[in-house]
Amino acid sequence: RTPRRPRRVMTESAMDAEFFGAPAWAWVQLCAAVFAISTAGVMFQQLPHVPPLLLASWRMQATALLLAVGAAREWRVADGDVRARWFKTWPRLGFSGVCLGAHFGAWVAGLQTTTLARSLLLVCTTPLFLAFGALALCLPTSAGELAGAALGFCGVAMVASDRHDGERETATWQGDVLSLGAAFYIVGYMLVGADVRRWMPLCMYAGPVTAVAALCTATVSYLVEDTEGSGGVLGWAFSGFSSYFLVTMYLALVPGLVGHTGYNAVLKHISPLVVSTSLTMEPLLGSALGYAVGLADAPGWRTGVGGVVIVASVVTVIVAKGRNPR
Repeated sequence: RTPRRPRRVMTESAMDAEFFGAPAWAWVQLCAAVFAISTAGVMFQQLPHVPPLLLASWRMQATALLLAVGAAREWRVADGDVRARWFKTWPRLGFSGVCLGAHFGAWVAGLQTTTLARSLLLVCTTPLFLAFGALALCLPTSAGELAGAALGFCGVAMVASDRHDGERETATWQGDVLSLGAAFYIVGYMLVGADVRRWMPLCMYAGPVTAVAALCTATVSYLVEDTEGSGGVLGWAFSGFSSYFLVTMYLALVPGLVGHTGYNAVLKHISPLVVSTSLTMEPLLGSALGYAVGLADAPGWRTGVGGVVIVASVVTVIVAKGRNPR
């Protein structure tokens, strides 16, 4: 008799199997991150009477508390060199936090003063600002990046020209400008993060930066907004299980941890080009979700066409940048 061959022991689970060069779990996590981030706009609109800077501060406060746990754990295992470099990097972390706070403050204000679809489309134009910034600083810029940026400008102009008002939402140029401003403000956060995250653990970066963002938005909100009706700067934390607390915790846990932290985590396994391109799905998914739950109207045809142009331009810039790394 021919001896039986021993069965191979499967030591690799299905989620560890590789698809297109990355583990299956990484693709699942990326899909979850994109969907989680796409729900943020709808959830912010659940509290329309809370002043925008205060609401942005609540989101940052809750997220900073959650990230503090991970930051403390990373600090305990970090070596002396990483800790020393972390202290020296504080000015840059502070700048990044100011940019993050400005981003969320402007975006929430934009969401409250224009339509959901327009705000989501305009806030995703950050790669266009990066391309124009590289050109202004005389950095090497490919023809694809410039073409994508020019195409994006046309898309923004088409969206801005749409004066279609629905039953639930009204488009305003102020809200559009605020949403574009949010796309611009996040540039500083991204540039600092791209540099220091080469050696700094995730939560040791995101935790302090988010805390600075929470402090900045809370301070400005206290100075310029009427926060008493919403319970003050810490109103979400002392409101029991009210909508203030539940929505804020959702924003921190789902778009914050599952979304943004998950997005950063999969960058070790999936190409940044693929990850960045996948995030252009946020305007489509967020707008569809808002329409499905009855918070948003169907966009006008100019917003629809301009939105397609904006998304195509952002993808063009991302792909061109990936082929022409600096």
